[in-house]
Amino acid sequence: MKQRKRNKNHTSYLADAMFYWISILVSVDAAMAVLLQALEIISNQWTAIVGLVVCAAVSWTVYVLHKRYVLPEAYSLHASAFLCTSLLLFFCLYNPQHFTGLWTVFILFPIYLSFFYDRSLILVWSTISYLLYALSLGVGQNEAFSMDIFFHLTLAAASAICTWIGFTTLQKRMGEAKSATEEHNREYAITLLNTLVPIVERKTQTSSREIEQMSRLIKRMLREFPNERVNDWEINLLSLLHYVSRIKFPDYVFETNEKLTTFEFQIIQEHSQFGYEMFRDEPSFARVVRALQDHHERLDGTGYPKKLKGDDIVLLAQILGIVESFLAMTTTRNYRQTSTIEEAFEEICTMAGTKYDDKVVKAFVKSVQIHSPTKVSNVPPMVG
Repeated sequence: MKQRKRNKNHTSYLADAMFYWISILVSVDAAMAVLLQALEIISNQWTAIVGLVVCAAVSWTVYVLHKRYVLPEAYSLHASAFLCTSLLLFFCLYNPQHFTGLWTVFILFPIYLSFFYDRSLILVWSTISYLLYALSLGVGQNEAFSMDIFFHLTLAAASAICTWIGFTTLQKRMGEAKSATEEHNREYAITLLNTLVPIVERKTQTSSREIEQMSRLIKRMLREFPNERVNDWEINLLSLLHYVSRIKFPDYVFETNEKLTTFEFQIIQEHSQFGYEMFRDEPSFARVVRALQDHHERLDGTGYPKKLKGDDIVLLAQILGIVESFLAMTTTRNYRQTSTIEEAFEEICTMAGTKYDDKVVKAFVKSVQIHSPTKVSNVPPMVG
């Protein structure tokens, strides 16, 4: 349990602790009953004491099985809740000491479930718990216990209120903690990448002004897609990440005046994986990482690295691909001819419906807002 806690696996730690402490409590109860019976302080039937020992053995067996098989192999909150409900039901039905109020554990169980921070888990297993408690009222041997319906409804209502308060409080706290963590990770990522910008500038002999140019043009194009909600920080991070990804390029690529070989071009293609290599374990960066990975994919499947086609290419990746091509064609490079803004604009427009989605090209046209010449440049959209 300590190892799991150190790994900050909140839900698996709670599930593990649930069975662990049930086993401890039942074992302590059995041990106390045996001790008091041996000291003749109380006089119980040995069948009841043996029953407690059996309950302790069953609870430890379930704990070991849950820890060994359920958690590492097929861990599911619902699987843990099912096992715990079954274990509690066994205790209530067996009940060697005939506790009349033992079924109230099903009133307390939903409160504990609220700390798992899972809405479906609470709805499903709280409902089952309340149903089991309601059924126990009809089969209870104590008539007074089953007749005070108002008392039991009050208990159930109080349990439901406590469960709701626990869940909403945890939801708020977890949301705040998640936001704070994501903000910290964003600041760390941007700081880390910014430290690499001067290195990339010297290595590639390009200006970091491209980062701002790319961000500005991506934001303009995204205005044409109001349903595509992309945060400004994602755009800024994507532009920065794209520029810094050039650190993977071999140094000599930026010093040669010759056309890139097939092998050199394959090496350059690896820069699209830079975001995945850096931030694959950060869920809040998933859209940025995916856009960088797929920004060289083309509508007709001629792109790389996955040869994606059509709608399989996310919008942000298509936008980044167009912006990168436009900036690459209009920026001086040793290994190819530089195009004018008008020539680059016309080149991209001719690729509408083949390399790029028509609607994305239209967004590009509205964002750039220039009139293209009739002459088309033969300069290919090389990587930046």
